[in-house]
Amino acid sequence: MKTMQTIKKWLIDGCILYTVIAIGFLILGLLTDNTWISIAQFLLILPCALTVSVGLQLFRNQKISKGTRYFSNYAFTVFGFFLFLIIPSGNGKTQMANFLMFILISVLYWILFLLYLLVKSRIEKLKKS
Repeated sequence: MKTMQTIKKWLIDGCILYTVIAIGFLILGLLTDNTWISIAQFLLILPCALTVSVGLQLFRNQKISKGTRYFSNYAFTVFGFFLFLIIPSGNGKTQMANFLMFILISVLYWILFLLYLLVKSRIEKLKKS
């Protein structure tokens, strides 16, 4: 029964992430006023969201050490975005462009993750006082 609950949580998180990413891409497409994403690329958002959701599931698992949880969340997030969104888009036609996109996604991930940790620690401090 625990396995089914884990799968259900994984799928729900994946669908929520899919919705957020898809709406973000649609808004970005409306703001730039061009059709830069194809239907096939749009459909690849779902496996990307499911991969990121696996990282979130591992991040929430308290049985794993903090360092392992942080790294697995990072690895699944960057892997999901890079494999399903960057490579199929054809924007990174050279190895250098792919490497720069990897660096950009990594930096963006760590900035957002550090903001999350700062907010979380601040909330914990406020709860204690």
